[in-house]
Amino acid sequence: MTAATSSVPDIARPSMNAMKRRSIIIPQPANHRKLKDAVKKIVDEILELFIEAQQIGKDDNGITNMILDHTKKRNTNAVEVLEWLLCNQHTLQYKTLLGYFYLHDIGTEIDTRKAYVLYLAAAKKDYPIAQYLLEMAIHYYTKASKLGHESSQVVLNKLLKATSSPPSS
Repeated sequence: MTAATSSVPDIARPSMNAMKRRSIIIPQPANHRKLKDAVKKIVDEILELFIEAQQIGKDDNGITNMILDHTKKRNTNAVEVLEWLLCNQHTLQYKTLLGYFYLHDIGTEIDTRKAYVLYLAAAKKDYPIAQYLLEMAIHYYTKASKLGHESSQVVLNKLLKATSSPPSS
């Protein structure tokens, strides 16, 4: 008789129901939750500074330095903030801030594609800062393209194609 056909249950192995109950019962350690809450607070502070800086027209270098200075002041680092944003893209503001991190080498390598995908997602849902940042990108790619920069033309065509497609809900 094999284990699969045996009428005697395998006592060493928990049932699926027991495993489900265990996974529900096991809470996250309190210090892990506190750490996540602390990072969220820092992200929200950075977001507030970012929005204010965007509204007054602060330049990108100033905004990037402001973000890095704030993370240092709060005894954290940009990578920790980036990781939190990666796991919490549930608001247009967080998506836009994450896009800004990708575009400006904050806690990660520059990835313009990821930045513009995030900006586009927020812009299509009428988030004005994302719309502005996307428009600025198109403006500068257009300028570079007119000056003969070929890869700018390629990126510009992709951006224009993406921004002219119907919004996905």
